Amino acid sequence: MVQTAVALVREQGLRQLSMRTLAERLRVTPMALYKHVANRDALVLLCAEAILQTLVLPSEQQDPVAWLRLLAGRLRAVGLAHPGLMEFLLEQGPVVHTALVILDRTVSGLHAAGIPWKEAGALHNTFFSWLAGAIRRQEPWDVGAPGTPPPFERFFAAAQSLPARDYPGLAHSVPHMRATDVEREFEQSLGFMLEGIQRRIDARQGPSRKRPRCRLR
Repeated sequence: MVQTAVALVREQGLRQLSMRTLAERLRVTPMALYKHVANRDALVLLCAEAILQTLVLPSEQQDPVAWLRLLAGRLRAVGLAHPGLMEFLLEQGPVVHTALVILDRTVSGLHAAGIPWKEAGALHNTFFSWLAGAIRRQEPWDVGAPGTPPPFERFFAAAQSLPARDYPGLAHSVPHMRATDVEREFEQSLGFMLEGIQRRIDARQGPSRKRPRCRLR
């Protein structure tokens, strides 16, 4: 049942998954499904877990930044193959077991590199909110019909219609944005995120600098 539901997610997206569509695919009545799963919410949880279980986590012997880089690429591939999964995780958080394992491995790796637990948790939330959002943003581009205009054509047209003299930021940056394809944009953004995390690690691992105390006279 869950495997069939996951196949439907690949074809139609998680948002379109329902007890009725699954029953039709299995050629059973919707009521028959309720003998195995309580409701649609429970079915979605089972699907999300089954999908994430296909993810091969990088070796924990990797340093945390390299680990995150590998994981980001693998999670992106899984997310794009299963539309709606990232939206679900953005809305619900890491509510399934594999997502909790990823949270634990991420935070533990950052802590082992010198990041305090509280900050490591915040870094996890920041990184994976960006990653899930970046994947979610790309989903409609990957499933567009042949002949669909490239992403953001309206934005580019609107930006370029404004006078460059009054909007120099747009004039200088939009041509570069337009020339950057989806893969390169993702890699650039990933690089920015990982660079920030590496700097936090380096700052914690570097020699502590204490201000000299002023002597009271």
